[in-house]
Amino acid sequence: MKKIFLSLATLLLTATLSARTMQETIDAFVGYPDCSHATMGVAVGDVTTGELLASHAYEETVITASTMKTVTSSAALNYLGADFRFKTPVYAVGELKGNKLKGDIVIVGQGDPTLGSHYFPANANIVMQVVQALKQMGIKKIDGKVRIDTTLYKFPPYNGDWAADDLAWDYGMGVHALNYSDNRIMARFTVDNGQVKDAVFTPNVPGLRIVNRLRMGSDDVKPLLEYGTPALVLGGSATNKAYEYRISNPTPHVLLADSLTRTLKANGIKVKGKDNAVNAKFASAKQTILVHESPTVAEIITSLLERSDNMFAESLLRAIAVNTGMEGNDPNGVQAVKKLWEDNGIATDGLFMFDGSGLARINKATPHFFIDMLTLMSKKQFSGATLASLMPRVGINARIGSKLPTSQLSGRVAVKSGSMRDVQCYVGYYPADAPKYAFVVLVNNWNCTRATLKDRIDDLLLGLFGDQQ
Repeated sequence: MKKIFLSLATLLLTATLSARTMQETIDAFVGYPDCSHATMGVAVGDVTTGELLASHAYEETVITASTMKTVTSSAALNYLGADFRFKTPVYAVGELKGNKLKGDIVIVGQGDPTLGSHYFPANANIVMQVVQALKQMGIKKIDGKVRIDTTLYKFPPYNGDWAADDLAWDYGMGVHALNYSDNRIMARFTVDNGQVKDAVFTPNVPGLRIVNRLRMGSDDVKPLLEYGTPALVLGGSATNKAYEYRISNPTPHVLLADSLTRTLKANGIKVKGKDNAVNAKFASAKQTILVHESPTVAEIITSLLERSDNMFAESLLRAIAVNTGMEGNDPNGVQAVKKLWEDNGIATDGLFMFDGSGLARINKATPHFFIDMLTLMSKKQFSGATLASLMPRVGINARIGSKLPTSQLSGRVAVKSGSMRDVQCYVGYYPADAPKYAFVVLVNNWNCTRATLKDRIDDLLLGLFGDQQ
């Protein structure tokens, strides 16, 4: 009995010393002079006991940036499941007569963010799927057109709390009922004495144009996206040179319809493109050609967390809304996410969530909320997957400072980073394979370089977990 008592006493003393050391490490981190004006929230919790071990400003609301993606991803695992796949149906609408379709090919958008995605090259290509299916049906002529049903989500495709100057860039893509090719294209043009020449979009998007609002001066072009026209509006100033930008595609459904039409023709299937090809008698006739399936939600989350893909995250948020019986928009998705946490006993008064990706700067959360969410998610499995197993790993694919990847923590920390102007944040688990600790580091408005801050966060994590080997 005496030995058992001593062993328990030793364990309690070790835990106390560990918590004290963690608090001292956090105090040292937040005490850097370069962070004297920063808004900071830091916390470490034991996910096995639910105990808060150490913290700074535990109830402070701090801008989260892309760490908000862990909130959306966690909710998607709970609501949709790790094995959920987006299903996009393709129909022949009209009269099938011999080798001719007197009607249209109709693709009904279901919010799949991965159609034609460069990040899932092994997944079936919907364009070639349709071509092969029509060949098997013996169809050689289509009187009508390729049409896209985009009614699942209402206009606009972007979040109203995003900054207008984010929308044109390749991280500010909108979320459409029909997304295609990651909703990104290349824009190339030359400026010659204020005139825009040789403008090319790759791939070409029919109907997309450039509106020139440039003035000559410094090299400071400010692209803006006009969804209603649609157009790429070039503002700011430019010099005489060639420009190249990867931008958001405002009409991905147009790109898919054009790509499929051209591919059908290249494969010997004529598409006449008549507007009224469907005879009224057969207007309601519909035959399923195929149903395209996306990768699983677990695979989508793995990709979006590693690359911090805003469009993928927003697509999951809207899918959550739809799958809980609401209209597919961000406010409804956020409502469902908050209800999930509240139903699981997690207070959401410290969660100020307005989108699924963290691109809106008004998104904020407390370390308290993140620790509670991460602790809950550490206890849940979804078809064998956990949040930790889907998160990036230090030293493998995580965005972190320069020290951790070559340290003893390499491969052993699961972490999601988030950054934007004056924002640097991390949330994650240690050890990654069997989490014992959850951690949160949220920093806004520091005075050193970002690289220096990231290295200091590396030192913080080494101080917290380096002796926990």
